[in-house]
Parts: sequence; C-alpha cells; structure tokens
Amino acid sequence: MMFSNWFKDRKKEIQRKEKIRTAKKVIFGAAAGSLSGIIGGLLFSPKSGKETRKDIANSSKELKDNIKEKSTALKGHIDNKVTDAKDSIIDAKAKISEYLNEKKATNQDKDSNLIDETNDTVIVEDVSQIVGQADVSDKKSKK
Repeated sequence: MMFSNWFKDRKKEIQRKEKIRTAKKVIFGAAAGSLSGIIGGLLFSPKSGKETRKDIANSSKELKDNIKEKSTALKGHIDNKVTDAKDSIIDAKAKISEYLNEKKATNQDKDSNLIDETNDTVIVEDVSQIVGQADVSDKKSKK
C-alpha cells in the first residue's frame, strides 16, 4: 500500500514537471514567433526605413505625452485629497479649541480641586464625541 502511493505520487510529479517543460517551450516559441513576425513586418513593409523610423519616433512621443498627462492628472487628484484632509484637520482643531474654551468658561465657577480631578476625563470624552461628529459630518458633506 505504501509503495503504491509513493509510485503514484512520483508519477504525478514527473507528469507535472513534463507539463511545465512543455509550457516553457510553447511560451518561448510564441515569443520567438512574435518577434520574428515583427522584424519581418518591418523589413518587408512597403514603407521606406526612413518612414518606419519616423512612425516609431512619433509613437514613442505620443506614448511619452500620454504618460505625462496621466501623471499630471494623478498628481492633481492626490493634491486635492491632501488639501481636503488638511482642511478637515483644521476644522476639527478649531471645533476642539472652541469646545475647550466653552468648558473652561463654564467650569470657572466650580471648585478648582473638583475641576482638576474631573475636567480631564470629561474633556477627553467630550473631545472624542466632537471628533466623531466632525468625521461623520465630513463624510456626509463629501457624499
């Protein structure tokens, strides 16, 4: 039983390696055939060599221009996203500082010891609520 499984596994491994070799040969043959077709097409085309070189140069210039345009558009898109994120952060900072100033004004009446102990936890909880509301309102406004 053990030997029969080993022989089956060995046979499968040999078949797999043979399929890989065959696939490599096919890919190499297709690449060589494509390359020879391109070279033959260029050599036996009705255009002169000068015209062919001109066509190749024009194609490469068009490709270069296309890449420049797309990269410029992508850069502009990224710049817009960065600006939006900066504006959101500035708005959140302003809301937090406004809220903290309001809390300080309302808490001045209370005992300073009580304020020192409880103010930190209240402010942290309230600030997290404000930041959460700012994130939600920013997401709604962008939709």
